[in-house]
Amino acid sequence: MSGWPSFERADDERLAQALAAGDPSALIQVMDRYAARLYDYCHALLRDQEQAAGALHDALIAAYAHVSVLREPDRFRAWLYALVRNECMRRLRDPNRPAERHGAPEVEEGFLDEAELARRQEARRLVHSALGTLRGRERESIDLMLRHGLDTFEVGCVLGLDGQESADLTGVAQARLDEALAAVHLARTGRSGCPELAGIAQEGGVGGTRPLQPPAVRALVQHVASCPVCGSRNERTAPAARLLQVLPVAMMPTDLRGHVMATATDAALAGDLSYIAHRAEPLDEWGWPLVVDRAPKPDGGGERRGPRALWPALAAAAAVIVIVAGAFFVMSGRGGTSAQGPAGGATESVLDPSTPPDSEEPSDSPTPTQSETPTPTPTTTTPTPTPTRTRKPSSEATTPRPTFTTPRTGRLSVGSCTIQGPGPGSCTIGVRAVGGTVTWGVAGATGGISASGGGTLRAGQSGSIRVTGNCTPPGGRGTVILTTGNTGGVTLVCPVDDDPPGDGDPQGG
Repeated sequence: MSGWPSFERADDERLAQALAAGDPSALIQVMDRYAARLYDYCHALLRDQEQAAGALHDALIAAYAHVSVLREPDRFRAWLYALVRNECMRRLRDPNRPAERHGAPEVEEGFLDEAELARRQEARRLVHSALGTLRGRERESIDLMLRHGLDTFEVGCVLGLDGQESADLTGVAQARLDEALAAVHLARTGRSGCPELAGIAQEGGVGGTRPLQPPAVRALVQHVASCPVCGSRNERTAPAARLLQVLPVAMMPTDLRGHVMATATDAALAGDLSYIAHRAEPLDEWGWPLVVDRAPKPDGGGERRGPRALWPALAAAAAVIVIVAGAFFVMSGRGGTSAQGPAGGATESVLDPSTPPDSEEPSDSPTPTQSETPTPTPTTTTPTPTPTRTRKPSSEATTPRPTFTTPRTGRLSVGSCTIQGPGPGSCTIGVRAVGGTVTWGVAGATGGISASGGGTLRAGQSGSIRVTGNCTPPGGRGTVILTTGNTGGVTLVCPVDDDPPGDGDPQGG
């Protein structure tokens, strides 16, 4: 594992309070304490080091901007994970998300000789095989609880579950994981005493260089549970929490801390901070993030969502089928340095994050009485959450993404402008496409101004945003927020009318 700092709730609360009070060193301490593990969580969801870094950057900036409204500072770490998960879901839902992934390198714990490397790869195959039998929500809860150190209540806070539901979910997930680990271990080391077990193991590929497929593991679990010979020899493996420490940990980019600090403290980047903070809203009465549900209702009905609806059903469908596609189920047969590794192996049936988020989970459900679609994300209300379950939208978008070449996507360069007053006025902000085609529009504006503009620009082409506002002395600043994530600054210069000389008050009294 990576040597992540241990959690102490009192320290978490102290950090949250220091950050809310504006302590300049608090954000650095937050990153020292949380950034590495949060980045690994982002990478497990997104499987791309740059997108994971962007998600973590924006989540930390949102935390910096909104921590003062968090009414439960002792739940600071769960709140951070909720913000991080939200940023990852935004990226997973982005229809323009690049299909190509560039996995982060894996954190290495010093030099491993050939024997140690072989043992680690064998342990990873064991863990991957067992995890493949769990449903997406179960895998995510295991990841948060056993790898990231959250307790069951905190897992519920992140996933939008009440205390009882979270306890039920994590309890079932851990029991099923333990059963699968024990069955796979017995099939690898003790199958000589049972011909039937040996046959199932051989048919399932036990002893190979890749993790077992979920149906093979479930067959092993069912056999061990019903066979008196295997049942008497079924020794439990090492605790799951310890076994999961062999899974890859994504290495966070070294320059990420600097980018976060710059956005938080550099006045020139105030527009970026404002946009990121605004996008994380609205927050509920307890300071937890909300996301508007854009998922269509398959039955045309509408179920009211609680105010702490951290994730829409559409985003949940993406989360549950990809949460371990990177860090859990992808490994290098050569013990390479990528935390992503090659695709395939034990989870070839698990959809890649690039597939549309309303795609189906594999249909070989281990629990026939339950839905074969990803477990919906319940939504909750704090402090006693009451989940509202919704069905996953129909998977009409399960067709693989086309592989044809699309125009190269560029970035938008955005200027600024000044409205001279007093009174009504206007100005124009220039925009230009750099490096490729950009489709853009105005998403909103702050500071009492309004703005309009938008379109598609090819590389090198320019456009403009028309800004209008009523300049009231002494003036101020506004921000135009674009659909691309860029912002443009607007300065309102509204000089006060000259007063007659003298020391009289403004009313002339």
